[in-house]
Amino acid sequence: MRDHSFARKEHLKKDGLIKQVFDRGIPSRGRLITIHLLKRETGSCTNRAAFIIRKNLYNKKAVLRNRLRRLLREAYRNTKHFLPGGHDILILATNVRKNTRSQELEKDIANVFKKCVKK
Repeated sequence: MRDHSFARKEHLKKDGLIKQVFDRGIPSRGRLITIHLLKRETGSCTNRAAFIIRKNLYNKKAVLRNRLRRLLREAYRNTKHFLPGGHDILILATNVRKNTRSQELEKDIANVFKKCVKK
């Protein structure tokens, strides 16, 4: 498998797991996003990620939310090598705007991941 892919097994889909990461995970804020990290007890070496964009952020425009979710997935896919394996990750878009570029998101995610690794 390629290093920069985002395979199906890396998706965090179940509501219970997402709620667990949101409740028990350690939050780290960036300029555009907030990331909640939870270290898994099992010995798996892959990270699982979920992306959340609030509905009230864009006046219920599903097209904009889906576009921003795609940008977040792409930015995560390009920067996931900064974080060691075995984590559940929840990425929340907090200050992302309609004209936010992918490079800005990549820088912000990379900076937050580097801060998390230092801790």
